[in-house]
Amino acid sequence: MKKFLCSVLLSTLLPFYLSTCLYSQDFSGEIGEIKGTVEILKEGETEWVPAVSEMPVQLKDRLKAAENSSCNLELDDGSIIFIGENTEASVEMLELTAESHNSKISLWFGKIIANIAKSKNTKMEVHSPTAIVAVRGTEFAVESKAGETDVGVFDGEVGVKNTEGETVEEVMVKPAEETSVRKGVRPRPPSRLILMQKYKERNLRLRKRVAALRERLKRLPPEKRVKARQLAYEKFRKLREKRIQHIKKNQQKRKAIKREIMKRERQNRNRP
Repeated sequence: MKKFLCSVLLSTLLPFYLSTCLYSQDFSGEIGEIKGTVEILKEGETEWVPAVSEMPVQLKDRLKAAENSSCNLELDDGSIIFIGENTEASVEMLELTAESHNSKISLWFGKIIANIAKSKNTKMEVHSPTAIVAVRGTEFAVESKAGETDVGVFDGEVGVKNTEGETVEEVMVKPAEETSVRKGVRPRPPSRLILMQKYKERNLRLRKRVAALRERLKRLPPEKRVKARQLAYEKFRKLREKRIQHIKKNQQKRKAIKREIMKRERQNRNRP
C-alpha cells in the first residue's frame, strides 16, 4: 500500500517538479526559427548537436550557424537576437524580469542583429574578440571578422569600445550610424551607415517577428511555454544521445580496424 501511495505521489508531483526545475533554472528564452544547419554545444561537452526549435536557451550555450543557415534567440521580454550564417556565438548571461534586461553575448565570429526590448533597467553587452558593445534597448547589428568588428545602429544608441589597450575609450553610436574597431585601436568616429546598411532589410523583417513574438507572449501562459520547452529539450536530448552513440560506434569500428591491421602486421613479421 505504501509503495502504491509513493508511486501515485511521485507520478503526480514529478511533472510539476520538472516544470519548476525548468523554469527555476532561468530559462528566459528559447531558440526560435531555425533555417539550415544550426548546432549547439552545451557547457562541458565536446560534441555539437543539431539545435531544436523552441528548446530553452541556457547559460554557456554555444550556437553555430553554417553557411546559408540562421536562427533566432527569442527572449521572454520580447527581444530577439538573430544569428546569421557562418556565425558562432554563446550566451554568457541572461537575466530577465518584468522591469529589467541583463544579458551578455559573446560573438566569436560572424554576425548578429538584435532588437532588444526597452525597460527601466536594460543592460546588454556583446563581446567580440576586438570590441565591447554596450546596449540600452535598441536595434543594432554587429559583425566580427579577421581582427575587426563592425557595429551599425538602426534605432536607439550603443556604446562601443576596444577590448584592450591602456586607455579604453568608448564612442557612442546613434541611429543610422556605424563604427569599426580593430584590435588594440580606438573605435573609429561614428559615420553614416554604409557598410552595415546591408543588414537594414533584415532588421525590418526582425521588427515584424518581434511584434509577433510580443503578441504571442501575451497570449501564451508561462506554464505552456515551459511545457513546450520541455518537449523541445527532450527531442534535443534524444538527438544528443543518438549523436553520442554514433560517435562511439565509429570509434569502436576504428579500434577494431586498427587491431586487425596490427594483427596482420604481427603475422607478417612472424612468417619465415
